[in-house]
Amino acid sequence: MLVWAFVAASLVGAGATVSAATVPAGPSSASTQATVSVEKVMPGEVMVGKPFEFVIKVSNIGGTDLQEVVLTDRTEGGVRIEAATPRADQSNGGESVWRFDVLPARQTREVRVRAVATGETPITGCATATFRPAACATTRVVRPEIQLTKSMPGEALLCDLIPVTVVVRNSGSSALNGVRITDSLPEGLSTEGGESRRVLEVGRLIPGQTREFTFNVKGARTGRFVNPAEVVSDEGAKATAEAAVSILQPVLAVACQPPALRTVTGIEQGFAQFIGRPFEVCWEVRNTGNAPSANSTLQVNLPAGVQVRSAGDGGSASGNRVTWNLGSLAPGASRKVCGTFVAGTAGSYAFEASVAGACAVMATARCTVPIQGVNAILVELVDDPDPIQVGERTTYTVRVTNQGGGLDLLDVGVEAVFPEGMDPVTASNSGQVRGKTVTWAPVGSLPLRQSVTYTVTGVARAVGDLRVEVKVTTRGRQTPITELESTTVY
Repeated sequence: MLVWAFVAASLVGAGATVSAATVPAGPSSASTQATVSVEKVMPGEVMVGKPFEFVIKVSNIGGTDLQEVVLTDRTEGGVRIEAATPRADQSNGGESVWRFDVLPARQTREVRVRAVATGETPITGCATATFRPAACATTRVVRPEIQLTKSMPGEALLCDLIPVTVVVRNSGSSALNGVRITDSLPEGLSTEGGESRRVLEVGRLIPGQTREFTFNVKGARTGRFVNPAEVVSDEGAKATAEAAVSILQPVLAVACQPPALRTVTGIEQGFAQFIGRPFEVCWEVRNTGNAPSANSTLQVNLPAGVQVRSAGDGGSASGNRVTWNLGSLAPGASRKVCGTFVAGTAGSYAFEASVAGACAVMATARCTVPIQGVNAILVELVDDPDPIQVGERTTYTVRVTNQGGGLDLLDVGVEAVFPEGMDPVTASNSGQVRGKTVTWAPVGSLPLRQSVTYTVTGVARAVGDLRVEVKVTTRGRQTPITELESTTVY
């Protein structure tokens, strides 16, 4: 058996790309060595007219695949080629060609050829192989892309801290460096520290990586605010996002409703209540804002001298204070509460009320309730001397006393009317005598337990039981209080 072997020279070229796990990567390169061996095995001796077989092997003994490998076999002399496995791609006389597109590293392709000797001429065969050397490298193409989402509550109270969440994601195929988020707050919103902008240094993000950040902002006024944010990277990737919040606030108002004024016939008029009698005061609380007022509380400070009889609608009294817990008041809602009180002395009593709720500015209201006593007036009229003769004189003493009720008597007027048979002559305190009538100028105010005294002198003109009448009026008593005094004249 004859064996011919041919080994191709080594070839150094570029190989497969080797790249880093993250990008951007540096240049990719590989150094490879390609080596091919060709082996042909033929019988040492054959007989004329008898078929025989020989084998050709081409082997890639290098570390990289080979492209376009061409195996050529030339067998000459007294021989006829009858068949080959695999079949030759090209055959012309004693030359056969096999083409292999790829011969992987460290693999062999084998060809078996069947031939017949046609004479005694020696048979000579040579096999050669060629291939296309290649140096290959791969450059990875990446796209820098980034996504930004932002969220915050749709509504918040003015006194709340508002949470803001931003999420950044590397949605591309390139690592991103120097990633920075800038949140620009609109006028009316600020950070907890009062700044109008928040910068978040994210740093490096590999493809698919996500980072989430949360911080708080606060509002300076009510309204709707749109809050934009932007993210950028050193590679030029950019994205924007925005979120909106409506800032609301409850606004409370309180109104005081004192008892209506009364008019009582025969006494001083225009006062709501009287000493020692219970009276009711009510308060109405209303939410005029655009957000519920939670934990709403009404507090009423009582004036000195006023006691609580009852506090309806769940009110509680402690010392000089009455408190109502009103709970939550929806926008536009109102709540009315009432209390019953009593005063021991006359006067004008001021009730101070305040209402507060969660995030609502305190509101106040003030109302006064005048308290009046029922005045008692004492009118006294005496004559001295009595009896008298015709032509003699007697003196009438008039005393008007404010004997109770708690308030001054106002505009106290006194008038004396003489009967036929008795004529008024002189009057004290600048009393005016006109015919049978004597009048004194009204007293503007007569305090409690105080009196005013007048005298008038009359002369008898006829015999009889003569009666002098005194009439007293006040601002609240226009129907006179009368008093008669009888004088006997003989």
